[in-house]
Amino acid sequence: MIKTIYQFGEQLQKIGPMKRYFQAYGSAYSDRSENEQVIVVDIKKGELENISLQTYRKTWNDKYLFRELASARSTSILPTLHFYNLPIGNNPKTSAKNRKDLDNSIDKFLDKLNRCLQSEPKVYNTFFNTSLLVEQLRPIFEDFVIEKCSEKKNYLFTLKIDDCWLGEIEEMRRILDVAAYDKYFRSKGQDYKAANKICAVTYKPVAEVWGRVDTLGFTVNDLPFSRNGFEPKNSYKMFPVSPDAVKILEGTQRALEDSLSFGFQNLKFFVLPRFIAVDDLHLREEIVEAFVQNKKNNQTGTTGQINSIFNSEDIFNRIIEEEKLSQNSIYYDIFFYEQKQAQFSIKIHLSDVLPSRFNLILKQKEIIETYYEPITKVTTKKGEVYQFSLTLFEIKKFLAEPFFFQIMEAIFYKNPIKSNQVLSAFMQIIVSAFKNQQEEAYKFPQTVKRTFAIYQYFQSLELFGKMDETEKKPLNLVAEDFVEQHSNFFQNKPLSEAAFFLGSATEILLNAQEGHLKSRPFTHKLNNLSIGYREMMEIMPKLLAKTDEYHKADKLYGEYERFIQLAAKFDKAFAKGSEKSCNKVETSYAFSLGLIIQREFFLERKKERSALKKLRESNQ
Repeated sequence: MIKTIYQFGEQLQKIGPMKRYFQAYGSAYSDRSENEQVIVVDIKKGELENISLQTYRKTWNDKYLFRELASARSTSILPTLHFYNLPIGNNPKTSAKNRKDLDNSIDKFLDKLNRCLQSEPKVYNTFFNTSLLVEQLRPIFEDFVIEKCSEKKNYLFTLKIDDCWLGEIEEMRRILDVAAYDKYFRSKGQDYKAANKICAVTYKPVAEVWGRVDTLGFTVNDLPFSRNGFEPKNSYKMFPVSPDAVKILEGTQRALEDSLSFGFQNLKFFVLPRFIAVDDLHLREEIVEAFVQNKKNNQTGTTGQINSIFNSEDIFNRIIEEEKLSQNSIYYDIFFYEQKQAQFSIKIHLSDVLPSRFNLILKQKEIIETYYEPITKVTTKKGEVYQFSLTLFEIKKFLAEPFFFQIMEAIFYKNPIKSNQVLSAFMQIIVSAFKNQQEEAYKFPQTVKRTFAIYQYFQSLELFGKMDETEKKPLNLVAEDFVEQHSNFFQNKPLSEAAFFLGSATEILLNAQEGHLKSRPFTHKLNNLSIGYREMMEIMPKLLAKTDEYHKADKLYGEYERFIQLAAKFDKAFAKGSEKSCNKVETSYAFSLGLIIQREFFLERKKERSALKKLRESNQ
């Protein structure tokens, strides 16, 4: 895992726009930030001469020498830090409160500045009197901010000393270099390093190794190590890392966090190439450069979702399309993490995924999305169409953690999973939506349709085992044809088939009830969709009796003959099963599916009849 990050970083540090991440200083703002400003205090011959507001220049990071603080309470090592401005505004009702808030913000900032200057008093006092500077700045800073700083945001604050930026002063750069990496080998007066050892990252002998490298979220001075009698001075024995390797890891971490990561739910993730059989360092650099460029060109929105796996990233599609990135000698690692101060807290690591697997995942995604698009899309009353994308972002809505992460691994590794476990997870969501139809009527049918598309996607990736390939005809909503088209779902499962036909027949009655009563009272007979062998036996007689009642009252909208056909299909399939062979999860899901497919059939027929009517009227 850490070797992958290191190898990527080795090449990343050579790429122009990425070099800044491998400096001890950082960038005060992200690449996406625009129109940022810098408060500059000029000091000449030890005296405060001027304070001005200048435009922030992204190419001047080596002059500003900004370094991100580990936490809000940390002390900056250099007087280049953020000041959060809170404008007073012109509203008399809020001006007093806003003035107080601004005063508090200024006090906190000046306290941080003072602590910063006192952290290296010997150095700073050679240029100016540190205590006097803060006192001189206090009365004029507020007036300056009120007059010049109009936006509610973080302004960058820095010093210029005798016309030199901090980055142009050797003593300041030395402070930064020492402090930036001190944490990796020194703490509380103890050194965590050793001489002439083997680096655990490069596997090469080096003059020095450090023992407090916590890039991936642990160090040997953590409490579990101490409890087991592990001495901090011997920490290098657990994970000895050379200073050069540390700098590459830290720079890569910053680059990934700022420019190369994606968001996914409450986590972030990044994808890295892993060089299995690429020894040519020049070729490695070309591959990393192509990878970085493709990340910058990432599409978002609907277009991105078409080519994405997780949400709206299309890096996987670009890996497939870019020849340099899709070589069989390159594998890919996917890291899911939480950012904890300066550490990556890795939650999931998917390693050694081939580009060919990405290709299959995206190919099947497109096939399934297109095939089920007629029933999974949502069309508003205004005619706006919202497509359903088979991204993991959408899939996670129907599968809770930790099972979802097992599914994710299965997708990338083709690990077998139990279809019953998937359907059981789906049924929890479906039953909840079924019970809540009075508040959100759309949610129940939408959930059934979309979970079925997800199930078919999993099946197409052979997560449930080998699948027989069949030629797909256009999706047919007639119950018998639908069953035939989905033989992989119903094959050798007569009770699932029976439940589906029972659901379809039930929808005929429910549709009639809704038309006459504006409600569906027979849903109370459906045992909250917990439909097993005995439930089917109990529902069918009640359904026959109620449907006959509606037929005699001529309230079935001419669907009685169709109802009898579906009832006969139910009887035939039900006779092939037994209570012992019944899988209640499968039959419950199949029954729910039957309800919704029959409902979709009615809606589609209604649209066709409406269109035909308009056509006739226009021809008259």
